[in-house]
Amino acid sequence: MKLYGEILKQPELRFDYSSTYAKEIYPKRGLIRYGPYDSALFSQDRIRCIMLFPEGCEKEAYLLKEGLTKGEGDFGGFKSLFKIPLEFEEDASFNAQDVKLQVDIITSKSPDIVYVLLRENHSKLYKEIKLRLLLNGVPSQMITIERLRNSRGRQYTLENIALASYAKVGSTPWTVSTPHNNNLILGVSRAQDYSKKYLVGFVTLFSNDGDFLFIHSKAPVMYWEEYVQGLSELICNAIYEYQNLRGVPDSIIVHFHKRPGKREIEAIEAALKNANENIPYAILHLNEYSNFRLFDTTHSTYVPPKGIMVNLSSHEVLLLLDGRVGERRTKVGVPRVLNIRMDRRSTLDLDRFHELVKQINDFSYINWRGFNAASIPVTLNYSKLIARMVIELGIQNWNQIIVEGKLRYKAWFL
Repeated sequence: MKLYGEILKQPELRFDYSSTYAKEIYPKRGLIRYGPYDSALFSQDRIRCIMLFPEGCEKEAYLLKEGLTKGEGDFGGFKSLFKIPLEFEEDASFNAQDVKLQVDIITSKSPDIVYVLLRENHSKLYKEIKLRLLLNGVPSQMITIERLRNSRGRQYTLENIALASYAKVGSTPWTVSTPHNNNLILGVSRAQDYSKKYLVGFVTLFSNDGDFLFIHSKAPVMYWEEYVQGLSELICNAIYEYQNLRGVPDSIIVHFHKRPGKREIEAIEAALKNANENIPYAILHLNEYSNFRLFDTTHSTYVPPKGIMVNLSSHEVLLLLDGRVGERRTKVGVPRVLNIRMDRRSTLDLDRFHELVKQINDFSYINWRGFNAASIPVTLNYSKLIARMVIELGIQNWNQIIVEGKLRYKAWFL
């Protein structure tokens, strides 16, 4: 059996929405040269933030504040990358007895983001503080004190914190440079609590260039039938909201990252038809736990180059996002491949499957958790991060976070 494939190119990234020439392959260099994608659209003249830290950690709080505002090493500070100042309006220390009071005082001041310093063994405090802030519609960035004390890697830690912060307040650092099309991409997934008792479904919406638009979710349910019915309504409502914002899309692409059941696919198909029967759609299964592996016998490491795509059939491919770049690969172990399959229920022309795979590869370059973050399609990445947050924060709190509505347009889960 002979298989054929190709190496997909690294996409150009787009910076500064107002200029079609603001393109760069490397994110950090692009931000320094052009500023972020939505710089001209940002409605504020500064980002207001508050620092929260344990008593006795004033030195570490100072390091974080100075590092983010003035920079460290080659990092010139938040404003050097995002062209807008990060303004610390207040510092607040806490102890075990008054932490809830301090968080309530902070949320009453409605900052854009709260930086929280915690020790590595403060997992209970992490959950308590993060949940309390989210329930009040305030995104947060948690930093461990131990990591901040590491002077060798602090510059990169600060850069990554700055990047994630900009995205968490609802902004867009960069997108993929692609021809302008009104295509809607949906990331569809689900999560269960630890007891496997409750189910919650959610949908993330993206534009054709990978810009995050908003998240849709519903209250947790106990039974599969309720979930399936709710999933169909969820997708319908998400599409209607998109149409109110940007008009009827040319096509709808669904990325489903869990192993979908038959009823789930039927629910997605019904939703797509009910929303608008005339819109062509494609349902793609993104399986990151494929049994396939790829090897390059011509290289000493046996690791194929990043971006290699192997065709298994006209509607199924393997895509390697964690390969070597040039002669190097920083990770160890056998890289996993992404198994991508276009569902037979799709109404979009099968000839466009290659284009959809290329888009998935392009979307792996939009990871705003850090400049050195793993290459993973943003639709798949956000689904995993949200599922993890649902479990960490408690599925019983999820509905209140979503109903509040203040965070729907922000990537607070990064």
